[in-house]
Amino acid sequence: MRILFVCTGNTCRSPMAERLTAKMLERFDLGDDVQVMSAGLAALPGEPASSGACEAMRRDGIDLSNHRAKQLTKKMVEEADLILTMTASQKRHLLEIYPMSAGKVFVLKEFAEHGYNLESSEKLLALLRRLNTKQERFWEANSDTVRELKEEREGLLQRLQEIEDKLAAMEGSLAREIRQEKEDIRKLEEQLMSYDITDPFGQSDEVYCRCADEIAQAVEGVCKHLQSEQLRD
Repeated sequence: MRILFVCTGNTCRSPMAERLTAKMLERFDLGDDVQVMSAGLAALPGEPASSGACEAMRRDGIDLSNHRAKQLTKKMVEEADLILTMTASQKRHLLEIYPMSAGKVFVLKEFAEHGYNLESSEKLLALLRRLNTKQERFWEANSDTVRELKEEREGLLQRLQEIEDKLAAMEGSLAREIRQEKEDIRKLEEQLMSYDITDPFGQSDEVYCRCADEIAQAVEGVCKHLQSEQLRD
């Protein structure tokens, strides 16, 4: 019997499942009867196992350093007697690509709990067939309209880009025109910042006292100016 474990990249979950199963088969005295392997739906062939996977396996006395990722192939699917995925979406994706694998594809934990219970797989396959049928009918009836709308959208996007370019050019021209004024304002604001009274909110009593002294000094200056204005009148 051949068991194929499948995940996305074949660098974490499926290689761990492969090696753990190989070790456990010996415990169940099944090592001579079952072969295990793993692959990924979107693997980069030759990639090593992740460092986290290697460390996790090291705790169980398993060396994963020699693992290299493999891309799932039709031949692997055909030769496997049992295919166990790590997630339900991976199971669905695998059935979409290889519908002939129906009946031997399960989510790992699904099979661990229910064994060869094909009810969920048959339901999923039936739903996928209905989905494909509806999609085919839709595209048969609407492909021309969708194509025309996409072309129209492309034209609108191109026109929008032209408008964006013109706006950017105008805004750039304005920025160059007012550059000197903005620089003068920045310098003036830097000078005015020396007049700022620091906000003491949430700080120590000492900061509040310094703030009060600062305000008192400023208020005294205000009063002096008001007094001088009154005397002038």
